[in-house]
Amino acid sequence: MIQNIKELLQNAQLQQQVKEAANLVEAIKLITTASTQKGYSFTQESIAQVVSGLMLKERELSEADLLAVAGGRQSFTSWESFINLCY
Repeated sequence: MIQNIKELLQNAQLQQQVKEAANLVEAIKLITTASTQKGYSFTQESIAQVVSGLMLKERELSEADLLAVAGGRQSFTSWESFINLCY
């Protein structure tokens, strides 16, 4: 399933829409709609599980991440992080 989502997010228009989504729920709805149009039968819940799993997956923090945390400010939105995790 993650491979299918990665494939969907190669579409620049969808990628931009996801980045501009007001929240993670809206981003998941966009991905769900795109997956349906592509012929996949993913539910919003299944996509949310994949997103959650990727976002919770342990990864090394970059210096920029550490600076953002140290400053008390998150420099990225969670759905943008998801897109970055897909690549």
